[in-house]
Amino acid sequence: MNGYLAFVKKEFTENMKNYRFLIMLSVFLIFGMMSAFLAKFTPEILSALAAEMKMRAEPVALDAWKQFYKNISGVGFSAVIILYGSCLSGEYSKGTLVLMVTKGLSRRAVILAKYTAAAVLMTISYWGSYALTYGYTAFLWSDTKLSNVALAALALWILGFLYLSILMVGCVLFEQTFTSILFTGGMVAVISLLGIIGPLARFSPFHLTTQNIDLISGIAAPSDLIMPVLTSMIISILGLLVAIRLFNTKAL
Repeated sequence: MNGYLAFVKKEFTENMKNYRFLIMLSVFLIFGMMSAFLAKFTPEILSALAAEMKMRAEPVALDAWKQFYKNISGVGFSAVIILYGSCLSGEYSKGTLVLMVTKGLSRRAVILAKYTAAAVLMTISYWGSYALTYGYTAFLWSDTKLSNVALAALALWILGFLYLSILMVGCVLFEQTFTSILFTGGMVAVISLLGIIGPLARFSPFHLTTQNIDLISGIAAPSDLIMPVLTSMIISILGLLVAIRLFNTKAL
């Protein structure tokens, strides 16, 4: 336990020094600020650029959340994967893991510590972005009465842990950053494709990226997210266990 806590502290310190956290936080906060403003002022910008272009309806608060979920589920989580795709490759190249493991640090602690640091920093960035979107949406629209806004955000946040667990497997299997990222993208694509198979569709974790707006607008019920959330949590746990098992047998 002491080894795990010490390695977690080391990971947090390293993420601050190499600006990984600062970059990720900046990306998420920018999207948090942009989502509401883009939804509110894009029609005016388009009208100014092309006078004949008319928007069919005035933007509403729901449009801001559409922008938020689109940005975070796409570019936001992609940034997380890219930034943490090198979380083990740097250790491999410098040979630091050999020294730490020979001094008694368990291999399981290495994986859990790296996952913990990535998950905590991703969480701070994600909810910071959410808070900005919520605040600017309330500022720009007087009528923001939408249902289950926090619950919809919670569901998408859970999907972030799934991405990180798959990435950890890729980082253990491959020593090159690009290959780890490519592996993660491939596995995400496979899981997504499995979700279009009839009997499996209701379990697909990627419903968490598409049903957010339906949930907020009242079209979908909170119970519709139960199975995708459970599937995401199960895959996240399994991915982490697989990463630990593979790392235990990997030559350093």
